[in-house]
Amino acid sequence: MTANLQILISGIALGSILALLALGFVVVAKATGVFNLTQGAFVVLGAYLTYTAHRTWGLPFALALVLSVALVAALAAALEALIVHRVASTNLYTPILVTFGLLIIIPPIAAGIWGTDQLSMGDPWGLQVLSVGGLTITHRDLAVVISTLVILAAFGAFFRFTRMGLAMQATALDPEAALAQGVSDRTVARLSWAIAGALGAFAGTMLATTAGVGLGPGLEQFALLALPVIILGGLESPLGAVVGGLIVGIVQQFAVVRVPDEFGKGFDQVVPYLLMLVIMLVRPQGLFGTKKVRRI
Repeated sequence: MTANLQILISGIALGSILALLALGFVVVAKATGVFNLTQGAFVVLGAYLTYTAHRTWGLPFALALVLSVALVAALAAALEALIVHRVASTNLYTPILVTFGLLIIIPPIAAGIWGTDQLSMGDPWGLQVLSVGGLTITHRDLAVVISTLVILAAFGAFFRFTRMGLAMQATALDPEAALAQGVSDRTVARLSWAIAGALGAFAGTMLATTAGVGLGPGLEQFALLALPVIILGGLESPLGAVVGGLIVGIVQQFAVVRVPDEFGKGFDQVVPYLLMLVIMLVRPQGLFGTKKVRRI
């Protein structure tokens, strides 16, 4: 029983990171209708910028993280303004292909700047663990879960009580009506990208502090784990992103420990995508998505 609870805790920590990543996808999709594959690049940039600010410049980890999040958010807004927005009105697929192109371009640029060697963020959380009833919770996992809860609370408050948050919701529900009321679709699009960039940078840094992970080529592939999360929860559902992230994180952690070796090495990495396929067959719109009816 204790072992299962220990796996559950690790799954919640992983699911928290996945939830933040998926939330970045959802925010952009709701506000602009674009499926933003650049999110994986934001993960890479966030981790490397935090590394530079913390390990090279000597800034405290918390300050380095805040600086990294701010810089990636600004870069994301700039990419939307300078590149994505220019092709947004062409057709449905061009913006998605452009974001895919950015995902392909940015990680090699990062590798050219920081190199391809595996880098270490150090141990910003310390080696201490919290012991509760025979369970051990690392300070890193505790920090990830608490930070996620704080971010989600701030996220909810922003969308419910601020003018810009309400404007983003109005744009998501009815873009033409929001535009008629004076809501700038350009401002909403850039803000949604900035939020996605900030979430990606934070998630990338959290991932890079995981024991045995560090920074290196291929970190952007972690963002692909958000795809099963989005399918599970619903492409345009913030609540679905959170619930889906937790489900996928927990399922994968149990797969790491409980799936027999006979299934093959790395089978646990396939489990989230198998779950995604099942959900697509049973409930294509996701757990919290809205079913859309098309006339043929």
